[in-house]
Amino acid sequence: MACSVGSSIICMDHLNFEREVNLVEELGVDYLHVDMMDGDFVPRYGIYPEIVERIAEISLMKMDVHLMLNNIDLALEHIKDVKNVEYVSFHIGENENNSLRIVDKIHSLDKKAGVVFNLSTDINKLYDLIEEDEIDSIMLMGIHPGVLKQTSRPNLVLKKLKQVRKLLEGKKCANFIQIDGGVSFDSIPEMVATGANNLICGSSTLYRGVNPLNDWKMNKVKIAQNFNKIKMLIDT
Repeated sequence: MACSVGSSIICMDHLNFEREVNLVEELGVDYLHVDMMDGDFVPRYGIYPEIVERIAEISLMKMDVHLMLNNIDLALEHIKDVKNVEYVSFHIGENENNSLRIVDKIHSLDKKAGVVFNLSTDINKLYDLIEEDEIDSIMLMGIHPGVLKQTSRPNLVLKKLKQVRKLLEGKKCANFIQIDGGVSFDSIPEMVATGANNLICGSSTLYRGVNPLNDWKMNKVKIAQNFNKIKMLIDT
């Protein structure tokens, strides 16, 4: 199965979202990956709903929204009418007892529901959710969510990925297995070979060597070069 690429918009120049979104759309990036954080669930703030709404007005690109916040219902209320939002993912570890309710809520908004696994989350938490094909995607974190400047653990991600692929065989969520964090030019080939079919690309790949203080023409060329390298590694 072909592997798609998501651009992490939190790695874009936040003062110039429009030109950067237009660029990745022009290049052929498959998804915009949106991190919504509240500064409490994780120690960082993310992309606000108003920005998601505005991006949907300037681009036809599909979005997958990664919820890292406590009030999931409030977040869903804000993005329920954004047609570009195709996938909405939440962390299973902290929401295990309410997981089916959250999945049903996401589906009621005509969006696809995904679950997120942190590095330390037990894969066995998936069993009940996949038994009846309740979910549409799986996201494996390669880093601790919302934490800057940390060491990635690609070997642990690959171990979990192997477990997940075996568990999901024949299930619809096997069509969208994402890796978020720890995706690098070095790790892409093995991640794809092991079964990942969506890679969230940010500061280590798509925006590697890109500085908002640089001339835009220079950054534009660099982002295009990085994307071409990503595609080459995926197709290897």
